[in-house]
Amino acid sequence: MAQFKEIDDYNFPFEIGVMRDRGAALKFADYLNSIGIKATAKPGFGANYSIFVANESDVSKAKLELLRFGNNPFAKAYNQAAWSQGKTPKRERTISARSGLLSFSMGTYTWSLVSVTSILEVACLVIFVLGLVPSIDHALLAGLSWYSLDQLTSGQVWRVLTPVLLHFGILHLLFNLVMFEAFARPIERHFGAWKLGYIIGAIALVSNILQFMFLQSDLGAGNTIFGGLSGVVYGVIGYMGVLSRRQDLPSDLRLPPGLLLVSAIFIGIGFFLSGIANICHLGGLLMGMALAVLDYKRPLR
Repeated sequence: MAQFKEIDDYNFPFEIGVMRDRGAALKFADYLNSIGIKATAKPGFGANYSIFVANESDVSKAKLELLRFGNNPFAKAYNQAAWSQGKTPKRERTISARSGLLSFSMGTYTWSLVSVTSILEVACLVIFVLGLVPSIDHALLAGLSWYSLDQLTSGQVWRVLTPVLLHFGILHLLFNLVMFEAFARPIERHFGAWKLGYIIGAIALVSNILQFMFLQSDLGAGNTIFGGLSGVVYGVIGYMGVLSRRQDLPSDLRLPPGLLLVSAIFIGIGFFLSGIANICHLGGLLMGMALAVLDYKRPLR
């Protein structure tokens, strides 16, 4: 049977139709190849599968064949084409082989070290482990935290972002990593590393600045150190929550119903507890939602 090509495969630029059923998409792609039309099936948005052909001159003929296939998908010619391509179905590939040993898959889930999501997760984990050594912990806090405006005026501008790498307990770290993995990786998989990097950077910048300003105010705690990926996590939840109102959004990008409301409730509860960077959480959530509003009407790429 035909195999799904890599999502970034530009050898088949012309889309001729969409199917809901994976098996039917594979079968039809095999049939097109058997009659001399170079074609492939690719996972599309939502639960759909798109059929692409390599040559523009074959588009009209392929569309006509697609109409015939829709009228009689169980015709003998289609089944024979599928079997002639090989009796053993090959596994879907939605990630480049360039990842090699730096990635692994389990079912429909793929983890790759060569990604913005994984790099940030590994950085948080490594910094936390190194911080278990008292002497190193002091150096990390001194180098990555942001507690004084003088640090910026002296050129240490990285401090507006690096607090997201600091975590103050194993549960704090694990909760953030699990939630970040669940919501950031689908964004990167569909929209790309640059897009996710932009979203993370914008959310981290705004949420950290708001938390710093609050701590420097009369209501804050002065030179208190804050940190954690929580603001970014709430931000990507807010981003996906707003974007989930789109009807053409892929299923794995949709936020579970009610999670955005539950997140807002947890932030509200946090204001009645101590030791929580609530302004950072609230700022991250609102910034993520604002970014999604900007993208809401734009075509999905």
